[in-house]
Amino acid sequence: MIDIQLQPENFKAVISIDGQLFTEYRYGHYVCRPYFYPVQTPKGGGLTRAYPMEEVEGETQDHYHHRGIYTAHGLVNGENLWDEGTGHGTMLQRGEPVVGIEDDVAQIDGIIDWFGAEGERLLEERRTILIRVEGDLRVLDQRSEFRCKYGDVTFGDTKEGGLFSIRVPTSMDAKDKGRIENSAGQVYENGEGEETPWGVQAAWVDYSGPLANGEQWGHTVVDHQDNPRHPSYWHVRGYGLFTANAFGVHDFKKDENIDESLTIPGGDKAVFRYRLVMHPGRGVDGHAGVRALIDEFQAG
Repeated sequence: MIDIQLQPENFKAVISIDGQLFTEYRYGHYVCRPYFYPVQTPKGGGLTRAYPMEEVEGETQDHYHHRGIYTAHGLVNGENLWDEGTGHGTMLQRGEPVVGIEDDVAQIDGIIDWFGAEGERLLEERRTILIRVEGDLRVLDQRSEFRCKYGDVTFGDTKEGGLFSIRVPTSMDAKDKGRIENSAGQVYENGEGEETPWGVQAAWVDYSGPLANGEQWGHTVVDHQDNPRHPSYWHVRGYGLFTANAFGVHDFKKDENIDESLTIPGGDKAVFRYRLVMHPGRGVDGHAGVRALIDEFQAG
């Protein structure tokens, strides 16, 4: 059974499964964007890197803006909403999100305001997240409706971004003992060969490998077929970054003459939907139920 409880005093929503912590949606303004952390298996294995929220022996400590599971982009109307260095913008939860349970599905619904470095409003995001349990699988669907209430919005062409992003645990890094594969059949595993899934289009990408407690788990992220620019490009690296980024084409193709920025006219909106399937086993076929959930999402 899944449960969700809002803890406004701690600026988070806590999701549990069968009475055990699964994840927390942290939305406090003490950081520049909402994110999920921790994210845990039934045995307590961490499904994302702990840094910078916690320091864990043996973990890498690069890119402190890679927080659990999150949404961000590095060039929005020229503003940097990807990293957390000097001059960055912010994505801030407006008030408290609305949470609840319906038909054994946990829901988080709220407004995220995107601001530039000087506090100017860039856009309004209506974010809806659905979380459910399918046997030993955990399914998270995110719908982001970007409303251009303040004028045109341009998502700039840069690899530094991901409208759905994960930093996998260090033990899962594909440059070591992990595996990346995509719907096009490209694989990068155990640090062998080239990172062929990086910077290419695919309907889905799976990143899997060992957790610190010895379990084998993975993340499958699915780009919905109705998303702009489907199938998405992917900024997915052997060092653990895993993002769906439809806008980083000039970096991915290594051609400065390309500009695949996306401009949404003022008064208009754009919708992006992603599914995350967290599964035991190695690779997309490490669990028999993953492909059915990919197909279900694309059909919806």
